Amino acid sequence: MKITFITASLGSGGSERVVSLLSNSLSQRGHQLEIICLKYNDVFYSLAENIKITLAKKEVLSSNPIAEIRWLRKHIKKSETNIVIAFTEGVYCMTICSLLGTNIPVISSERNDPSSFSIPRKILRKIFLPITDWLVVQTQRIKETLSKRMQKKTSIIVNPVNEDVFNVKDIERSNQIISVARLYPQKNQSMLIHAFSMLSNDFPDWNLVIYGEGPSREDLEDEIKSLKMSERIKLPGRSKDVIDRLNESKIFCMSSDYEGMSNSMIEAVCVGLPIVSTRVSGSDELVSNEENGFLVECGDTNGMANSLRKLMSNADLCKQYGKESKKRAENFKTDIIVSQWETLIKEVLNH
Repeated sequence: MKITFITASLGSGGSERVVSLLSNSLSQRGHQLEIICLKYNDVFYSLAENIKITLAKKEVLSSNPIAEIRWLRKHIKKSETNIVIAFTEGVYCMTICSLLGTNIPVISSERNDPSSFSIPRKILRKIFLPITDWLVVQTQRIKETLSKRMQKKTSIIVNPVNEDVFNVKDIERSNQIISVARLYPQKNQSMLIHAFSMLSNDFPDWNLVIYGEGPSREDLEDEIKSLKMSERIKLPGRSKDVIDRLNESKIFCMSSDYEGMSNSMIEAVCVGLPIVSTRVSGSDELVSNEENGFLVECGDTNGMANSLRKLMSNADLCKQYGKESKKRAENFKTDIIVSQWETLIKEVLNH
């Protein structure tokens, strides 16, 4: 079977990580894979040699959306693919538009909480989603935002996790809070920085490290300097060894204003870390409040600081919550998730 994934890029983001994991696993199962990157040419994740990568920006010498749509339609038809899977709403809207009338089935994959979308984005979804053959979302909360008609052709499939999380060694973890996310307003790392600064005097041997890259870097660096926390809060950029970095830390924290389902939080759960997170889509599936972590309302800096304090001041509680996190790991094994995708692909093709 030939399967084509379409994504904006293969950069270091969460949806790109899922595309790479699914593609590698489906390729190992004997399927023929192509990944089309519509917007950017960066390739961050490792992919099997037999996976074809097509960079649209090198093929379409125009930024005109009509030219892009025409190229995509021609390319997909020529490829003789069996099915197309498009990740994120901008990409699946363009893909659905491109393939109208071709009878090539499209599975669209929503990767964020649509309640946070702007009005133009919501309008585009309303136009194109009814046309897609199937929709995949990550959580029940996102599925419930859809019309009853759309829910009938929507599946919930959580993100797979890098298998390396199941092979981490038990080590002595340092007094470090870790967060992994793109440096972007949606992720609201400013809230986490301020929450940690409120605790810094009471916990002088603790540090905060935020892995990721993005347009908010300069603003976050300025905030850290203004709080005189440059020695305690670090922004080291992207890391290809995120799992090792998680395993070195004692607490995982996420401060997003909205999410689909955080890949890094899944990995933190599987590594066995206690979690402090804002109450966003995906967090309820990963965190049971006061069982393996704490959930706080979006924007509640004091609530986040208080939750972190409870863990930072109690090593036994950290270990207890970490063990509870690890019990959830089996739900995110790649083989299980890939089998769910494979079954869905076959069902869509059969219909």
